[in-house]
Amino acid sequence: MRKLLIASLLVIAAPAANAIPVRYDFTIELSSVGGIPPGTGTGNGSGFVVFDSDLAASSPPAPSGRVGDGNTPFPTIDLSFDWLGLHFDTTNGTLGAIYVDSLGVINGWSIDGLVPPNSCGESFQCVQWGTTDFNVLAAGSSLGGGGTALLTQAGVEGVAIGNVRWNQVEIRNVPEPGTLGLMALGVFGAVLRRRKALRA
Repeated sequence: MRKLLIASLLVIAAPAANAIPVRYDFTIELSSVGGIPPGTGTGNGSGFVVFDSDLAASSPPAPSGRVGDGNTPFPTIDLSFDWLGLHFDTTNGTLGAIYVDSLGVINGWSIDGLVPPNSCGESFQCVQWGTTDFNVLAAGSSLGGGGTALLTQAGVEGVAIGNVRWNQVEIRNVPEPGTLGLMALGVFGAVLRRRKALRA
């Protein structure tokens, strides 16, 4: 009984998480093609990226407001992107950079394909023809905005270029330590009440 009480109190005392997952949905409209068209069709693309908002404060931003060096992938909670018959997720794509305003509020981000360094360079934001790669660069305000997208395909000497529209989406059903603490307290109360009822 004492162990249950101690465990419940520890869970209740856990500090509320500062990290908040943020999700951004986006769409892409094909605007032009350079060289041979990659993928299939001329349809629009769409996708989303989810990451920890604390990453925006993980290192001092560059003068451009970019957080991240453009070469090192950021931890990405979830990612999905489909365009011109090609699909990307966390196995072959990642959050590459976050952009913040003067107050440290996120006002843009980029996601990029995970490809080995090539003659284009190591930067995630460098997309080389002939590789299966992409870059989605979003900029605007904390709620949404515009941007550009590039898509290439292995063996195809060309690039698709698109216009991006994006917005922040509320994430629901993410339990926090405080919620778990209340649940533990409820379980503890139910056990205590049952024990009293059995003694009576």
